[in-house]
Amino acid sequence: MAASMDLLSTSLLQKTPLLPSSTALYLRGEQRKLLFSSAKQRRVHGIKKASKIPMVAAAITERLVRVEMEKPVKFMVRAAVTVRRKRKAGIKEKTANQLDAYSDKIGRNVILELISTETDPRTESPKVSKQAELKGWFEKKDIEAEKMVYTAEFMVDSSFGEPGAITVLNRHQREFFLETIVVEGFACGPVHFTCNSWVQPTRIHRTKRVFFSNKPYLLSETPPGLRELREKELKELRGDQKGVRKLTDRVYDYAPYNDLGNPDKGIEFVRPTLGGEEVPYPRRLRTGRPPTNTDEEAESRAEDPLPMYVPRDEQFEEGKQEMLKQGALKALLHNLVPSLVAAISPEIHDFKGFHDIDNLFKEGLRMKQTVQDHLFQKLPFVTKIQESSEGLLRYDTPHIITKDKFAWLRDDEFARQTLAGINPVTIERLQVFPPVSKLDPAIYGPPESAIKEEHIIGHLAGMSVQQALEENKLYMIDYHDIYLPFLDQINAQDGRKAYGTRTIFFLTSHGTLKPIAIELSLPPATANCARAKRVLTPPTDATGTWLWQLAKAHVCSNDAGVHQLVNHWLRTHACMEPFIIAAHRQLSVMHPIFKMLKPHMRYTLEINALARQILINGGGVIESGFTPGRYCMDISAAFYRDHWRLDQEGLPADLIRRGMAVEDPSQPHGVKLLIDDYPYATDGLLLWSAIEKWARAYVDRYYASPHAVQADAELQAWYSEAVHEGHADKRDAPWWPRLATPADLVSLLTTLIWLASAQHAALNFGQYPLGGYIPNRPPLMRRLVPAEGDPEYQHFLADPQRFFLSALPSLPQTTTFMTVIDTLSTHSEDEEYLGERREPYTWTGDAAMVAGFHEFAADMRRAEEEIVRRNADPARRNRCGAGVLPYELMAPSSGPGITCRGVPNSVSV
Repeated sequence: MAASMDLLSTSLLQKTPLLPSSTALYLRGEQRKLLFSSAKQRRVHGIKKASKIPMVAAAITERLVRVEMEKPVKFMVRAAVTVRRKRKAGIKEKTANQLDAYSDKIGRNVILELISTETDPRTESPKVSKQAELKGWFEKKDIEAEKMVYTAEFMVDSSFGEPGAITVLNRHQREFFLETIVVEGFACGPVHFTCNSWVQPTRIHRTKRVFFSNKPYLLSETPPGLRELREKELKELRGDQKGVRKLTDRVYDYAPYNDLGNPDKGIEFVRPTLGGEEVPYPRRLRTGRPPTNTDEEAESRAEDPLPMYVPRDEQFEEGKQEMLKQGALKALLHNLVPSLVAAISPEIHDFKGFHDIDNLFKEGLRMKQTVQDHLFQKLPFVTKIQESSEGLLRYDTPHIITKDKFAWLRDDEFARQTLAGINPVTIERLQVFPPVSKLDPAIYGPPESAIKEEHIIGHLAGMSVQQALEENKLYMIDYHDIYLPFLDQINAQDGRKAYGTRTIFFLTSHGTLKPIAIELSLPPATANCARAKRVLTPPTDATGTWLWQLAKAHVCSNDAGVHQLVNHWLRTHACMEPFIIAAHRQLSVMHPIFKMLKPHMRYTLEINALARQILINGGGVIESGFTPGRYCMDISAAFYRDHWRLDQEGLPADLIRRGMAVEDPSQPHGVKLLIDDYPYATDGLLLWSAIEKWARAYVDRYYASPHAVQADAELQAWYSEAVHEGHADKRDAPWWPRLATPADLVSLLTTLIWLASAQHAALNFGQYPLGGYIPNRPPLMRRLVPAEGDPEYQHFLADPQRFFLSALPSLPQTTTFMTVIDTLSTHSEDEEYLGERREPYTWTGDAAMVAGFHEFAADMRRAEEEIVRRNADPARRNRCGAGVLPYELMAPSSGPGITCRGVPNSVSV
C-alpha cells in the first residue's frame, strides 16, 4: 500500500502547477490552500529556496496520503487466462464441454479473485478484489484449438498493492487444466501466475483454488497478505492421513510398499511388505486403499487397467498418455500373439538358431498361414498395426547389432559395456586379490574368491598381480554377495538358474578392458563343496569358447538384475520418491527451492505407481522377465538395507567409492579418473559440474549465510521429513549429509537433480538399444553352465548352439521383455530435457535466475557439443571405432522415440 501511496503522491506533486480539477475535488479547502501556496512559493523564490522544498513536499505527501486513504482511485486490470484443452476429445467429453459452455452462459461459470500481497490495516486480512467472471467460455466453445485464452476484468483501487495470489472457483461440471494467468494493468507491470494444474468443479471440491504469482519468497520474506494462504495451501496438500484417496485429490503422504502382493489370489502372490524394521525400504505415496481380506497388513491392489492414485497434477499429460497407449497396443500384439503361437505350435517355444532371433527384426514372427488366419480373425485390433500381408510382427532393430551384428560375441564388447553400456555404475577397481566376500563364512563358506594368481597371470601383459594392482590395472564386476544369499530360492524356481558371479578385467595399454576370469559361485551344498565355486578363463578351444559364452551370459544376467532392481529402480525411482513427496508437503510453491526442483519431479510419482501396478508387483513384468523371479524385490531391499546412502549417490562420491577415481583438486571436476576413457563418467562429470554450477548460483541468490539456511523452516522441514519419514528405516544412520550451510544445500540439490536427470537417463534409455538383442545381455537364464559328469554335458557337446539358446529366455519371455524395454526406452513428445523448462522466461519472477537458467541451458549445449567431439575421437576406443557404438546417453537433447540419447529433467519413465 505504501508503494501505491508514494506513486500517487509523486504523480500529484509533478502535476501541482496544473492540478487537474478531478483530482482537486478530492482535496479539502485547507489542503488545497497548502498545495497551491506551496506551488506559488516555488514560482516566486525559484530554485534558490530548494532547501525548503523537501519539507513542503513531505507535508504535501503526508496530506495526500491521507487524501488517498479517504477515497482511493479505482482502476481496471485485465487477466488473460490460458486453458489447455484435450487434443483428442471423445464424443462424451465433447458433449460435456458443450454443456459446460451453455451452463457458463446462464451463470454457472468460473469466478476469480485477486489477492494482494498487503493486508487491510482495518481488518488485518489480505486485500481482495471483487469477484470477476471468466469471459468467453461460451463464445469460444466451438473453436478447435489446444490452448484457449479467456479474459477476466477486476476493479481495484490504488491502495490494493501488488497482486500475489489469485483464487479460482470452477462452477462448471467438469475439471479444466489451467495453464497460466497473466494480469496486466498494475504499475509493477504484468503479473504472471504459472498454474499448470487441474481445477476441480465445486461439486467435487467446494473450496477455491489458490495460485501464487511467480515471484519467489523464502518463508521469512512472505508478504503479510500471503502468509496465511501459504500455510493453508501446504496444509491441504498434506491431508489428514485418513481414508481412500480419490483420483481428483491433491494430497501427498507416505506408506510402505505393502501393495506389491495380492494374498487374496493365493499364497503364490504373497509378498513381504517393504518398509519397516523387518525389511527396510523407502516409503512410497499413500493411496489409502483398504486392506486385503486375507492379510490386514497388505493393502488391496488396483489391478491394471484400474487407475492408481497419484495427486491429480502428477498424472501423465496427454502426450505421455498417447505414447504409453501406443506402447500398450504394441505390447498387446507383440506379447499375445507369440504366446498364442507358442501354445498352438510348441515346437517354436524356444529359439532353434540365432536366425530365429534375427528374424524378429528382419522379418518378424513368421506364422503358418492357418495359425495366422485363426489368430487374426479373433484379434481385429491387429489392423491398427501396419504389418505386411504375411502376418509378420517386426521389432525395431536394437542399436547393438546395427553397426556390427556379432559385436556382442566379442570379449572386448562385453568389457566395453561395463564402461559405456546400460549399467556402467557397478564396475570397481580391484584393490585386494583375491577378492573377499563380506558374507558370513559359517553360512556361505570361505570368504576368499576361488580366482587364483595362476588363473590370470598369463593375461597381465607381463605384470605380476601385485604390480597390476599397484598400477590400477585390475577391475571387477562383483555380484557374488548380492546374489548368493538368494540362490537356493532362485534356483528352486522352475526354469530359472543363477550364480553369484565375479568377473576380473585387465586394463590394456589402449585404455580398453578385457575379461580375464569369471567366477561362478553357488551356495555350498556340503563343507568344502568343490562345485560351489568355479573359475573360467578366456578359451583356447571350441568347447571352452561355448562354456565361456555361457559364463558371460550368466554375468550379464546378474548384471541385468542388479541394473533393473538396484541401480535403476531403487536408486533413481524409489529413493527419489520421498524427496518429492516431502517437497510438496513442506515447500510452498512460492519457495525458490521448490521452483528450482519442480521440473525434476515431473511424472515420477505416476511412473512409480504404474511400476507398483504392473512391473515390480508379484507376478509382474520384472518377476516374469528376470532370473530372480519372485525374489526380485528381496534383492532390491537387501541392497537398500546394506549399501544405499545418500552421501555416496553423487557422481564424484560414487566414483571414489568404487575406486574408479581419486580426489584431485587440480582437475576441472575435482576428481581424476583412473580409466581415462570411461564414457559414462567423463560425460557424466560434464553434466554434474554444470548442474553444480547452476545450483551454486541459485543457492547464493537466496542464502547469504549458514544462518539463512538453518533458519529456513520450510527448507529444514523438507529435508528432515524426507529423511525421517520417507527414509524412516535409515533415519538414525550417521552418514546423512547435514543441511546447515549454503554449500550443504548446493551439494544436496546437485545430487538430487543428478539422480533425477542424468543418472536415470544413463540407466534407462539404452535398455532397448543395447538390451533388445537378448543374447547380448539376457535378463533371465534357464540353465547352469554344464560341467563334465553332468547329465546335460553330453547334450551341450552335441549341440552347443542349441544348448546356449535353450539357456536364454524362451520366445514368449523374450518378446514380453523386448516390448517392455521398448516402452521404457521411448521418449514421449512432451519430454522436457535438461536445460529446458516449460516457461523459460516466467517460471520465476526473479529475472537474475531466469538469466542464470539460460546460462545453464547454454552449458548443456556446450556439453552436447563436447560429447559429439568425443564420439569422433579415434583415441577413445570405448566410444569410437569399427562397429563401436557412440556413447550418447548423456547427450542432453533428443527427439521422440527410441534414440539411445537424451537426458530428461526427471524420472519420467
